Amino acid sequence: MNRISQTVPYQYDTTFSPFKTSEFEVAIEFLAEKGFTGVELAVAYPGQVDDSKLLKQLAPYRLAVTSLSTGQIYGLEGLFLSSSDKEVSNRAIQIVKGHIDLSTVLGNPPVTIGLIRGKLEKDGKSILLGNLKSALLKCVEYAYKRNVVLQLEPICKAETSIINSTYDGLDFLKEMGDPENVGLLYDTYHSNLEDGRMIEAIQAAAGRITNVHFADSTRGLPGSGTINFSSIYEAIQKTGYQGAYALETLSIPSVDYVKENFAASMMNIVKS
Repeated sequence: MNRISQTVPYQYDTTFSPFKTSEFEVAIEFLAEKGFTGVELAVAYPGQVDDSKLLKQLAPYRLAVTSLSTGQIYGLEGLFLSSSDKEVSNRAIQIVKGHIDLSTVLGNPPVTIGLIRGKLEKDGKSILLGNLKSALLKCVEYAYKRNVVLQLEPICKAETSIINSTYDGLDFLKEMGDPENVGLLYDTYHSNLEDGRMIEAIQAAAGRITNVHFADSTRGLPGSGTINFSSIYEAIQKTGYQGAYALETLSIPSVDYVKENFAASMMNIVKS
């Protein structure tokens, strides 16, 4: 059964959730009441998470952690894996390893490699990709020993200079040697911008998709833009995918609107 999930921040607020960190317990109760079965956690400092407290918070609602988001550390400290500054890249590696350790406590959800890889950096693309490969392989080995999957998220050119399309992601996986514990997080917002033919991109990534983000072309809730989510969902399901579908949207037109409508926007698409 596919899990239905929503991004919720645990330490620092994010624009990609209608919930604030201070609302965490209210948020997970709300998700459970709305029929969600998972939560995607945005965590900046995994080493500072009280594991036992978090597990106790989640337990009454039977919410699975569907993935761990790592990108907040870029905004907070400017840490990223593709940096030519070894101190920066090594600190980013340690943050990812911390997420991997946290994952093992939370049921081994995938750890996302999104903007922690770097954004619009000054080094050339080939240098950045080489740096990323070197740093990420260290994380891959660490994760493999702990039975944790890493997932690379293709992100649009406006936000990062490397790995923008689904095909870029697949090419990079090949460049790394196609590690068995690394997949792709397929985000509909970014795919709509970078892949063009979204269904074909999904088919090309069959068997490599480890997580799915739903956001419309507006980056709002499904139904607010031009993406045909029924077709996207059908195409993903045909690949044999059985993982989570998570909402990761901006709170537009308002936080209250998203809180009122996010559940219905997912339930209209994802079938059990």
